[in-house]
Amino acid sequence: MAYGISLRKWIVLMGGLLLLAATSLNAQQATGPEVKVGGIFDLTGITSDVGKSYAQGVRDAVEWTNAHGGVNGKRIKLVDVDYGYKIPEAIAAYKRMVNDDKVVMIAGWGTGDTEALRGQAATDKIPYVSASFAAPVSDPTKNPYNFFVAPTYSDQLRAWLLWVKDDWKDKSHKPKVAALFGDNAYGRAPMAAGKKFAEENGIDWVYDGVFAGAFQDATSQLLTMQKAGADYAYINITTTGFSIILKDAQKLGLKTKFGSNPYGFSEALVAVARSNAEGVTGVMPHPPYGTKVPGMQKIVDFNKGKDISSPPRDAVYVRGWAATLMISEGLKRADKAGQLNGEGIKKAFETLSNFDMGGLACNVTYTASDHRACTTTPIYEIKNGTLVKIKDYDVGRKPEWLGM
Repeated sequence: MAYGISLRKWIVLMGGLLLLAATSLNAQQATGPEVKVGGIFDLTGITSDVGKSYAQGVRDAVEWTNAHGGVNGKRIKLVDVDYGYKIPEAIAAYKRMVNDDKVVMIAGWGTGDTEALRGQAATDKIPYVSASFAAPVSDPTKNPYNFFVAPTYSDQLRAWLLWVKDDWKDKSHKPKVAALFGDNAYGRAPMAAGKKFAEENGIDWVYDGVFAGAFQDATSQLLTMQKAGADYAYINITTTGFSIILKDAQKLGLKTKFGSNPYGFSEALVAVARSNAEGVTGVMPHPPYGTKVPGMQKIVDFNKGKDISSPPRDAVYVRGWAATLMISEGLKRADKAGQLNGEGIKKAFETLSNFDMGGLACNVTYTASDHRACTTTPIYEIKNGTLVKIKDYDVGRKPEWLGM
């Protein structure tokens, strides 16, 4: 070999360098004891069109967290299950996770199951971070162990109604709003708050159109809505159902402006509804995948070289990441306090004050008396097939709206 180094010594030297590089690369890998976290997801039920993306976001964020130190060196072990959007299955899964798997907390999904389990979670002292943003679970005087990383569904609808006021230019009459929603806890969650807010803000709420769990035609509800003269309609159904509504509205030639809840509005709506989605607005508490915000780069880097079409990497996928990053922060704080248990994790969450989510969600603030993460909702519009942000609407942290 050149420079007087023998082949044997050169091999030994290079081997040492490679070992050093590998050790450095894996230095942040969490190798300590496991911290078990439950996951109750919908992968096959009526909300699986968005549930699969959320679940993948949680799983990937757990993997990323473990590769970057975990919970102060401890690995998060996600114990998850598909409950098919069936409340009895969610209750059974919860019991297995708490009693058999000994999870310290749970990442949940739907409104019906979250509300069904909130009393048990409080009794068992199991923090429950759901993908449902139903307002009642944000009131810790009644639901002390429930959290989520977004404005409430009620505040989101209030924000969209403020956008309606800004958008409405015809001074000859008040804007008329309808709501189309699923016949379940999720679909109905923000409606009472929305109606009251509309009345207080000079908006006529003219029609409620209710849909069964799975439907293939929206003509009847749309014709009734048309007869009521709705200028705007808020849809509280997931992406697949919303695309059916938009298709039938197009066939009927309706001029109504459609808005959407956060599980009907994402990049997936454009992919499914195509041109029928043009001009639709939606509340988006979590940004589209790839948006230029500080926290997005790690997500994009993690997905390099992977098939990001199934499940789709979209705003709902980002939502799963955001929830998991908040969870991991709470676990770290509880661990540092020597209280890596349900009660300690709850207290740790309640120390988060304007916690920076890197643009993946609103900055999070929880207190012992208020589990609303924030009150600001971004409104987006689909323009030329792209989700374009219109404005952030902050409805304010009004005490009278806690839990409503």
